[in-house]
Amino acid sequence: MTKLAVLYVHGVEIADDRFAETAIRMLREEFGRIAGVDPDEALSIRTAFWAPVYEKRQEKLLDRMGGTRARRVFELLDRLGGAADRGSVPALLGLIASGLVRALPGVPGFHFPTLRWLVVHYLGDAITYQAGAVDRLHYDQVHRVLAAALHELALDAGPAAPLCVVAHSLGTVVTSDFFYDLQVSGGLHRGRSAGVAPMVAAELDDTPLERGETLGWLHTLGSPLALWAQRHPEFGMPITVPHPELALHHPDAGGEWINVWDPDDVIASPLRPLNDRYAEAVAEDRPVHVAPWWLGWTPLAHPFYWNDHRVVTPIATSLARAWHRLRVTTG
Repeated sequence: MTKLAVLYVHGVEIADDRFAETAIRMLREEFGRIAGVDPDEALSIRTAFWAPVYEKRQEKLLDRMGGTRARRVFELLDRLGGAADRGSVPALLGLIASGLVRALPGVPGFHFPTLRWLVVHYLGDAITYQAGAVDRLHYDQVHRVLAAALHELALDAGPAAPLCVVAHSLGTVVTSDFFYDLQVSGGLHRGRSAGVAPMVAAELDDTPLERGETLGWLHTLGSPLALWAQRHPEFGMPITVPHPELALHHPDAGGEWINVWDPDDVIASPLRPLNDRYAEAVAEDRPVHVAPWWLGWTPLAHPFYWNDHRVVTPIATSLARAWHRLRVTTG
């Protein structure tokens, strides 16, 4: 039987290719418990680690802002950030505490280095990713990473494997743009996009999964898509989830777009109120309180979606239901 393909797409501040290590372990455990199936038999999981597209540029900028003496501090912050994304509370507390440091010895005038590091990673990723009117290079380089991950999933799970995407923060914008371009190239949408760029298409074979036709489940976590939607008249057009072709490849698969947001996370917001098209595309804006109780009531809840059972268990449950539906259909 064809496996379920699962793709994780990270957001900003990631500097570690193990960003989804804890989240994947939790998903596998929960899926196995709920479905009663060995996850190795049922799931093929990949990550789209696009941070390296910007890494050297950001390192160069931080060097020019703080000098090479500050580089060790930034490397330490990268390690703490990576550990925090894997669910380490001590690492997050270390980042928070470092934010109180006003100056580094030997680096006069470079105040609040941790906050500057955050600005470069958070705002820098967003600004650099956003395609300009002339140069789409970085936008397309990021999408090429997603395309390569889809290709790997097609090889491992099967060319028509049903696809679930779990995306966080800016990764939800990247995911939306990537699949919108695929859907434009496939004739599903017209308008704001020219479709998939040649460098992205070069990573893809002509399979249903790689054409985006088997996209069935999208889980957007802590998404700033509402902010990005301001670029378009009446807040734009969402991608179509599930893709209409999924029902042809897997008639009983189902599918849905669930937008998970913590009301204390100022980066995240509901999507259904944007317009009628989003109200139809997004099955649910699901409010979930993530992070430990003593931290979850603050905007610092934003990094915790990946590794919170209140987020992971519903995703595993959705996949378990899909697996059993598909198993009945295909035998």
